[in-house]
Amino acid sequence: MTYVLRSLFKTPGFTAIAILTLALGIGVNTAMFSVINTLLLSPAPYSHADRLVRIFRTSPQSQTWPHSMPDLDDLRRDAHSFESITAFQWWQFSLSAPGQPAKLLNGVLVTADFFTVLGVQPALGRAFTAEEQQPGRDEVIVLTDALWRSEYSADPAIVGRTIRVDGVNRTVIGVMPANFAYPLFWGKLGAIRPLVIAAQWQHERGNHWVNALGCLRPGVTLAQAGVEADTIAARLTKQYPDTNAGTGLRLLRIQDSALSSTGRNVSWLVLALSGFVLLIACANLANLQLARCSARMRDFAVRAALGASRGRLMRQLLVENVVLGLAGGSAGILIAVWLNDLLSRKADVDGLGFSLAWPVLVFAFLVSVLAGLLAGLIPAWLAARTDLNAALKSQARGSTGDRSRHRIRQSLIVAEIAFALILLAGAGFFIRGLQRFTHRDPGWQTSGLITGVLTLPSTLPTDHYTNDDVRRAFYDHLLERLQALPGVEHASLSSALPIFDYNSSRNFAIEGRPDAAPGHEPLTEYITASPDYFVTIGLPLIEGRAFTTEDRATTRPVVLINESLARTYWPHESAIGKRIGGTDPKDRGWMEVVGVVRDAGFVASFSTPDTRLQMYRPLTQEPWGYLSIALRSANPEALSEPMRRAVAALDPDLPIAHLRTIREAVDQGQHNFQTANLLLSGFAILGLLLAALGLYGVVSTLVVQRTSEFGIRFALGAQAGDVFRLVIGSSAWLAALGCAIGVAGSAGLLVLLSRLIPGLPGADPWLVVATVSLLLLVAFLACWLPARRASKIDPLVALRTE
Repeated sequence: MTYVLRSLFKTPGFTAIAILTLALGIGVNTAMFSVINTLLLSPAPYSHADRLVRIFRTSPQSQTWPHSMPDLDDLRRDAHSFESITAFQWWQFSLSAPGQPAKLLNGVLVTADFFTVLGVQPALGRAFTAEEQQPGRDEVIVLTDALWRSEYSADPAIVGRTIRVDGVNRTVIGVMPANFAYPLFWGKLGAIRPLVIAAQWQHERGNHWVNALGCLRPGVTLAQAGVEADTIAARLTKQYPDTNAGTGLRLLRIQDSALSSTGRNVSWLVLALSGFVLLIACANLANLQLARCSARMRDFAVRAALGASRGRLMRQLLVENVVLGLAGGSAGILIAVWLNDLLSRKADVDGLGFSLAWPVLVFAFLVSVLAGLLAGLIPAWLAARTDLNAALKSQARGSTGDRSRHRIRQSLIVAEIAFALILLAGAGFFIRGLQRFTHRDPGWQTSGLITGVLTLPSTLPTDHYTNDDVRRAFYDHLLERLQALPGVEHASLSSALPIFDYNSSRNFAIEGRPDAAPGHEPLTEYITASPDYFVTIGLPLIEGRAFTTEDRATTRPVVLINESLARTYWPHESAIGKRIGGTDPKDRGWMEVVGVVRDAGFVASFSTPDTRLQMYRPLTQEPWGYLSIALRSANPEALSEPMRRAVAALDPDLPIAHLRTIREAVDQGQHNFQTANLLLSGFAILGLLLAALGLYGVVSTLVVQRTSEFGIRFALGAQAGDVFRLVIGSSAWLAALGCAIGVAGSAGLLVLLSRLIPGLPGADPWLVVATVSLLLLVAFLACWLPARRASKIDPLVALRTE
């Protein structure tokens, strides 16, 4: 070890460059593994997180459906693999105080066994009881630690205090500990309230709206619980074919369900592409070591002549590279800390941070050792095969090396260029795909719109807004106030806007046609909207009419459908006048099709929707409590405060949430993808720079080694241009071969990328051409300076060195 350290200190330039090169590669990989560890590998922050399981209902249309209360009750009774199963639903509450505007709280409605399932109890006060799930007895609330500190200054006397939530005075009975927070799964929670189960919900097996989370019994594996769940699902299908045919149950550990499949795929993609940066860095270091070994061949030969074995020579060089790898890894930790801090600040999940936990440090150590061995294996093997006679006969200064060593250096350069091209192409495919997705035509006009969300309190059958007539009156008054705001051209209310998804879907049947087999009924997105919805968002009417003020609760039920639905079921005739209804033979609820609109694409979601079919209902005929407001204006940004005042004038306890333009909503929805975009761009630039430096180093060494040859060529009449072209030509085929291999690898990467992120636009041949052109240009620039130096060699000086 002493000899190794002394050897490295003798060449400080080489040592510094080697450590910096490895630090860049190891640093970015450590930071990306930190992201993977936080998002995908770390368990939930609960004592028995390995036994916490999210339970989904499945169907031919989706694998992530919620449950009905009767199905969940059957699951609780029959699933013996679980200690307990709790029901929950994400919700939003309004928090208001005298003289202050209402604030929106993200929260969750839960059954009383929620705290037992998670294994977490309030740090102050108590949890809910089963009796507090009853209507009229649920006026209690548990606060999260974050809300307790931000709104109530961590007041220890908060328990027993009354606060106004959803327009009702509720008693604070507890405060959760800080370790309850799990933002990746729950989001930024402010409060927890009892989930009140109305009497009718206990018998509506077709009303799927609650989520399920269970705790496995000790010793029970996920696979064993899955077998039991399949048995229960099969029994329910047989027992209740009208509502459960074609459905199943799917189990996922809580940490595996916290991130969407698209998010998981993008995370792994970024880590994989960061690996190419490390491979380029290792190839660079290997080339540096080969050049260094060429100058040390006489030293190795002397040591071998004095009795050093080949194994000992190899061990020395491998230890030297491992030391470099560990030094590079130590410096890489600093780069990883900086990147983690940057990513934590850019993360679109409140409270989520990326830290260097012990698995990340172990990963950094292993990668450092592996990188050192990978970069040093070939140079060590070649050094151990040194020809003693040839090395001892050569002059001590600057052995030129044999052809095999030269071929290996060229091979490493080809690999670097291929890796750099794959990295550039991967980043380019992602960046270009994101640009094309963002600028595609979604079918409606996204510019000039500002949106906001209202949630009418409706968690109790006795709540004010559960009365449909009260809701309709509220809609009318709100629309009247919104339309009167200065600068507003159109205003609408709806259950959702086509930004991320439409939030609701339903199976349907068509009058006069045979019913589909149970479990295979067609599925459509289901939206309720006010009359001006389509003109407000700029969704064109293709046929028929839009909703009018005449479509009331007392008139015949009507519906608008999108082009896809019309083409699917009435391809050669008009859909106007046809009737669509539910799948329950006892209550079809037929609705007449009065209009066809263009398909509305989701502007901020890469996920493939469960269905391309869309159906719209008048808000007055189905008065929902979750409202998306949309206003069209030439200056939508100026309407934020007027919208707040308009809502507060009707109900000061109603906060308006997510107030933003459509452009802002898209930017927020794609924030994490844009962060990945930034990372991949940085990786591509870094990989390109490292590859260029590697090529420059090889060509420069080649020029030094062939100085005498170039001197002879000049003496025999060669011109400077001839030598310049010779050097450039000898490098051009390396770059061309590397690009050819890289193009093949890029094609495979494109196929993989299209499978990982189906919503991302695919192949762009011009992007491949541009990437190859850029890499060849950078390769030419990297070779230009050594070639220019070769073309200016003085033949007299060159021949004297021979």
